[in-house]
Amino acid sequence: MTYLTISSQDTLEILATNVVSREQEVHSYQINIDNYQILLLALPQDECPEYLAQYINTPVAQLPSNISFEDVQTLADYQYRNLINSLLRTEMIEQSKAQRILNAIKSQIPAEQMDALVAAAKAKLALATAS
Repeated sequence: MTYLTISSQDTLEILATNVVSREQEVHSYQINIDNYQILLLALPQDECPEYLAQYINTPVAQLPSNISFEDVQTLADYQYRNLINSLLRTEMIEQSKAQRILNAIKSQIPAEQMDALVAAAKAKLALATAS
């Protein structure tokens, strides 16, 4: 498409700005992935004990009052582990989507101009953020 007010250089600069933003997005997902993986190391690795398994999807506030605090805590750890596993999968899927978009954006910038355009875009964004 041809624009009257947007040059091919403008397009490259916009793409470079998008590279910076998408890299930050992919990196943010990676930070979450790393955090979730570390959290999982501190949570149970085995299956929920059979006598508690029937409550695995029951909110803690709705558990029968005859369950001991220790068992409630144990169950809560398994529930939290399951939640973190779900969040980990979601972050990995979303990161994969963002990475695909990042790759598509990068493919539109000539390799010999990539470093200079992205560095300029990063400096421009940093300046705008500092203002």
